[in-house]
Amino acid sequence: MTEKGELYIVSTPIGNLGDVTLRALEVLKTVDWIVCEDTRVTLKLLNRYGIRKPLLSHHSMSRESVVGKIAKIASSGKTLALVSDGGTPLISDPGCRLARELIRLGVKIVPIPGPSAVHTALVASGFAVSEYTFVGFLSNKSSRRRRELEELKEKKTIIVMFESPHRLLASLGDTLEIFGDVQVCVAKEMTKMFENYYRGPLGSVLETIGGATVRGEYTVVIDNRQGM
Repeated sequence: MTEKGELYIVSTPIGNLGDVTLRALEVLKTVDWIVCEDTRVTLKLLNRYGIRKPLLSHHSMSRESVVGKIAKIASSGKTLALVSDGGTPLISDPGCRLARELIRLGVKIVPIPGPSAVHTALVASGFAVSEYTFVGFLSNKSSRRRRELEELKEKKTIIVMFESPHRLLASLGDTLEIFGDVQVCVAKEMTKMFENYYRGPLGSVLETIGGATVRGEYTVVIDNRQGM
């Protein structure tokens, strides 16, 4: 234990609870506290592996007082693990604010690598990947989202973005109008029971998804290298 404690940034499964590393489990078993977004989600993983630890909730709506409380615990010499609801923390994730504050205070940061929705979707796409642009979630406002897509169109590379089920069809429709009928892979519920991948020209993929039930979590991979 160090004088100012340690924060382990622990990657956890994006769906299938078997996708967790031995090192991640060891860290979760040995730290003093676990900081998570939704305690109910994290408890599913902890219960699967018989881990009992006190939990602290930190999410996008957390007040500064919550960050202050966690920072005080870390500064007292305690060890903490930071996890998201799934995947690698701090990627399109509110934990960045907390990690930045602990770095400022001199708390040691130790990343524990593991599952990532971005990389899982990329390797499932079938595209040859040497570089890519990750944009997280686009705006939920149509006009702003279209402006963002217009800017992304200029990037002649592979583009990866997250999308929610209730915006997916509108977002793909805007992408088709702005990018044209590019090749895409839309990954649904990766590693989970209803995992599926829609691959091919965007127009065809959009038509297929439009005729299905749009539920779950989606990661969209766009090959914008065509026509170079």
